[in-house]
Amino acid sequence: MDEIRTYTPPRRGGIQVICHRGVPVSQIGVYHSRVSVYGSLLRVASIGGVCTHPDYRGLGLATRLLDYCTRKLTAEGARLMLISGMRGLYTRAGCVTAQKFEYIVLKPGQLRPGVDDLSLRPATEADAPLCGRLYQTEPVHFARRVEEFAAHFRRPEEFTKAEDWIIEATGRPVAYLFTGLPWEYGGESGADAREVIEYAGSRVALVGALTEVMARLNLRELRLAVPWQDVDLLHLLHERGVTGDHIPLVGHTMRIVNFPGLMRDLRPYVRARLTRSQRRGLRFQQEGDRYAIVRGEERLELDGATMTRLVMGVPAEVAHEAPVASGALGEIIAALFPLPSFLPGLNYR
Repeated sequence: MDEIRTYTPPRRGGIQVICHRGVPVSQIGVYHSRVSVYGSLLRVASIGGVCTHPDYRGLGLATRLLDYCTRKLTAEGARLMLISGMRGLYTRAGCVTAQKFEYIVLKPGQLRPGVDDLSLRPATEADAPLCGRLYQTEPVHFARRVEEFAAHFRRPEEFTKAEDWIIEATGRPVAYLFTGLPWEYGGESGADAREVIEYAGSRVALVGALTEVMARLNLRELRLAVPWQDVDLLHLLHERGVTGDHIPLVGHTMRIVNFPGLMRDLRPYVRARLTRSQRRGLRFQQEGDRYAIVRGEERLELDGATMTRLVMGVPAEVAHEAPVASGALGEIIAALFPLPSFLPGLNYR
């Protein structure tokens, strides 16, 4: 209650609550951000901190509040809603698992020791500008200020057992690697597993540092989710005999809430992938839960969940259900989608 009394809501998003007799009994946090997709800025609203007081569960409060938040964040300009959770509350609201990652679980001895002249040191708040520069060079990344990296270093409790590393080659910082305890371990002390929360920089340096991180922390396993389009990192791992399972974004569901707006955000991306003749007459439409890609007399119309997966990435387990468009429209869709996948990293909510 003290936090609620002193809470100052932001201009957009923020913590939304349902109160009973002046007391909050259900809440949802909405956090707006932008993801740079090869230079196009996609507006995303993340949902987190969803909870209802035990005495008020089963009354549909969270469902009503999520519906309100969805309408509010859409009106505030969001194109994609990203939720840190996979329960029925979200799937009933049209959210689905999506995006494409290769999920790798490294064991001791799987990778050879790191490359020569490579060193590893703990990251500190003084490294925030360095991390900002490295992160900004990533082809797909959240638009993030240096102050957000600094805040992360000041809040070690943000990710349990967080260990952040700067990787240097011949004394020059070339990459960073942020790790934390997998969620299923909770606060378990002495856990010998970690997952990579976020990474940026030289892929050669990152692969070389993985063995050193495991040795320093005496780990039984180190988990790493690599987006499908990060072909350099995947190639380096594959040529060393390290492969993983193909999965959607772990622990998340999502929903495109404004399809025409999303594609307007991505105009530079579209222009870089389609010829002028292919773009002529191309339209992206949404009416309620019906989404459509139209060009001339060709039309692919889908429900929101199916279109979200087509655009953001169809998980391997449902790939056989993916819609297939033929003709010129099919070529256009294949050139545009799926969009590159991204890890929430420090933007996890």
